[in-house]
Amino acid sequence: MPPQNDDLILEQSDKIINLFKIIHKIIGHKFREIAGQFGFTAPQLAVVVHLYKKPGMTLNELSNHLMLAKSTVSGIVNRLVNQGVVTREIPESNRRIVKLSISEEFKKVNDILDIKQTLISNCISDTIRNMDSKSVDQFIHALEHYKSLLEDIK
Repeated sequence: MPPQNDDLILEQSDKIINLFKIIHKIIGHKFREIAGQFGFTAPQLAVVVHLYKKPGMTLNELSNHLMLAKSTVSGIVNRLVNQGVVTREIPESNRRIVKLSISEEFKKVNDILDIKQTLISNCISDTIRNMDSKSVDQFIHALEHYKSLLEDIK
């Protein structure tokens, strides 16, 4: 590969950072909007979606999946437990852990799959639906490649 101009690399780096910030802001806004439609905050909706996908998660597992501090997730879970959305279960086999799940009562009156589909549709599917398949594949490949490059940096 030919050597690149340091000024050009800095300019391109700034563009990438700014684009990620803008994309993060736009997706965050859409996520908050959708969460509000269902009576949740964005972090609460994230907990609901994660527990729908993987019921029985522990607080540590959920914190790792959400990439949030355990104390933050604990507060979110406490509010959802008080609202009857989430249940805590202490398994007989290991009384030291607490498994979290969506409550049966909440499932009866809410279509969590619909909530998840609305979230995905409004944040991603509707956007890529207007792109040709080849462009979407190139976009995904570019993101995967960038992720692997970041992982390889020592």
